Amino acid sequence: MTLGQRLKICRENLGWNQQQAANKIGISKNTLSNYERDYRDPDTSTLKKISDVYNVTTDYLLGKEQVNQNKESNDNNLLNKTINEAIQELKDEDTLLFMNNGEFDEETALLIKKALKNGIKFIDELKKKE
Repeated sequence: MTLGQRLKICRENLGWNQQQAANKIGISKNTLSNYERDYRDPDTSTLKKISDVYNVTTDYLLGKEQVNQNKESNDNNLLNKTINEAIQELKDEDTLLFMNNGEFDEETALLIKKALKNGIKFIDELKKKE
């Protein structure tokens, strides 16, 4: 997974559009878009700022860690990892009708995340009843 893909996943996990994330980071939307599409790489200080805003390590963003280790190491790591992997697998499929040029629109990505989270919660409830 590229730096740009990781940046996009982190932003989407927070439920932010590019403009919201760019404002929090202190860069332009166009610059963030270039980072996410791997047209440009952020400099060291910007990468640190992004990791702080997204609450992930720079090692994760740079691909040195395969799992997104939130700085607070909360219980949602496994859930987020599972959701991210599922979304990435869906993006790798060539036959999906709801994709535009190989990319999800923002609304579709959020709906998929919600559906996956609801499915996981449902399974957890079923496990508790057994």
